[in-house]
Amino acid sequence: MPRITEECVARIKDSADVVEIIGRYIQLRRAGNAWKACCPFHNEKTPSFHINPARQTFKCFGCGVGGDAVKFIMMFENLDYPTALRRVADMNGIPVIEEEENPEAARRRWLRARVIEANQLASDYFHRQLCRSREADHVRAYLKEREFNIEIAKSWQLGWAPPDFRPLQQLASAANMDNRLLTEAYLLSMGSRGAYPVFRDRLMFPIHNVRGEIVGFSGRIMAEGQDPRKYVNTADTVAFHKGELLFGLYKATGAIAKAGMTVVVCEGQLDVIACHEKAEIRNAVAGLGTAFTDEHANILRKYAKKAVLCYDGDSAGIKASEKTFRKLAAAGMEVYMASLPAGEDPDSLIKAQGAEALQQAIAEARPYLEVRTSIEMQSTKGDANARAALIPRMADLAAEITDPIRRGVAVTDLASRLNTGLDDLRLTVEEIIRSRKNAPQDYSARREEEEQEDDYSPSDGGATAAVFTPPVKVRAIRLHPTIRNLIALAAADSRVQHALVERIEELQEPITLLAGGSILQRLLEKLPQPGNDEAWKTFEQSLPPEQAAAIRDMSHEPMPLPDVTALTEQACSRAARDAIEARIDIIKARINSGNLSTEEFNTLSIQITDLRRLLNQA
Repeated sequence: MPRITEECVARIKDSADVVEIIGRYIQLRRAGNAWKACCPFHNEKTPSFHINPARQTFKCFGCGVGGDAVKFIMMFENLDYPTALRRVADMNGIPVIEEEENPEAARRRWLRARVIEANQLASDYFHRQLCRSREADHVRAYLKEREFNIEIAKSWQLGWAPPDFRPLQQLASAANMDNRLLTEAYLLSMGSRGAYPVFRDRLMFPIHNVRGEIVGFSGRIMAEGQDPRKYVNTADTVAFHKGELLFGLYKATGAIAKAGMTVVVCEGQLDVIACHEKAEIRNAVAGLGTAFTDEHANILRKYAKKAVLCYDGDSAGIKASEKTFRKLAAAGMEVYMASLPAGEDPDSLIKAQGAEALQQAIAEARPYLEVRTSIEMQSTKGDANARAALIPRMADLAAEITDPIRRGVAVTDLASRLNTGLDDLRLTVEEIIRSRKNAPQDYSARREEEEQEDDYSPSDGGATAAVFTPPVKVRAIRLHPTIRNLIALAAADSRVQHALVERIEELQEPITLLAGGSILQRLLEKLPQPGNDEAWKTFEQSLPPEQAAAIRDMSHEPMPLPDVTALTEQACSRAARDAIEARIDIIKARINSGNLSTEEFNTLSIQITDLRRLLNQA
């Protein structure tokens, strides 16, 4: 009879949020960091049925039943275990993978258990080497310099993998573990010259699953220049799947619940340990490597509703934070960002300014898009083209937010910060969402892209594999209709171009406030001759890709226009009215974003009244 594979069972259970699943069957009420209800398995008037999100379990203190999400479905629907598993898989879109119950399936289960035993043996050995071996003096010195003491090393079972693998082989042999098992655990690998140790002279971080089993390792290089790979992770084994594991999660689940269902997401292992041990921020976790996957986000969603990204305050940290934001926002989580000083990571900030500085940065974290927009606006330095290109980029990020209410609040705040019309920005976001629904990305291609790493490469003899780089799709910015009309007129008749140049002062407000205005400004600077293909090609190349894509399909063939003066005056008048309406939208967005003093609210209200009066006079 077919049997669901162990790996698939683990994936199904990891996808199961006990609160979400039980909430589909019975009405729940929040009780602090837990949830409660009247037990569906016996008659009661006072709720004694409790759900613990941190442990992902339920328990009725009246009749005594308890278990996980799968157990609840088994009991509620009177299903057997495999059928309940399939029900959870259907709920969460997990493909069910089965295998015939045969000696091979039994061998895989046995092999997984043995791999975990080998990992535990290796972890104990690596830890003893770190604590006792004279050859590990340089590793202890490194940890001391980073202010990680022996108690921290013991708490996290940190270790050192010496270059000589033979002592560990001997220990394994004494425990009836041969080289084939060590290779299955990815402690050994096979090269052209035979077996060699994967981890050599590396600081070792054991990787636990949420059940506390050591399923693999991450090793940091100690000798600079010895290996181009700063970190090496265990490759996929019967027990280890990097895209489904989060460093520190097995220690953080309880603290996440105590922190109001909030998780702190860091970039690296040492940052997580620093948060836990130096700053008492025990709800911190990290991915393994730079790739943050859909699976990571779905796992975190089970334990937390809000994530605070605590990434390095440099350009690489900003880039990595965007990938993580997209995954977490798409999973339905609120995403905030802690603002760290440039060049600082959580550990270095603690060392430079103390634990209180990191605690304050996390406590004062703001919504991700708010922080990201502020950073990007500072870098534009008044460049109109850069600001125009920023609008569709921020809209693309806002489109990741699945909750329509939170997305609406984010778009309103973005419109205010980007100094653009709220309606235009909202339409841009909606268009992006529609385009994604109409062209969903292939799942396997997405997984392949997610598994690419920036810092890690294959470990067979230091060879470097080719990295798959998906093609970059340029998304054209959305032009305001009035701006599109002005560009079309200027593209058809050089007389319109010169007439608009004469009225450039009058057009500054529309150019600043209306989507695509910077394209019109650049056109009036370059004045490409209508009908001159080379001149228009040069003009398009001077624009950012998103702007060039917006006008690529517009004709620039000369067209005789009747009464150029009247057409130009009418178009500029329309632009002035639209600019006033855009300014009103921006002020409304500022008011709706909240956090205003009475004085600020009154000032903005007066501005709206004045603008409306001006609009009636126009």
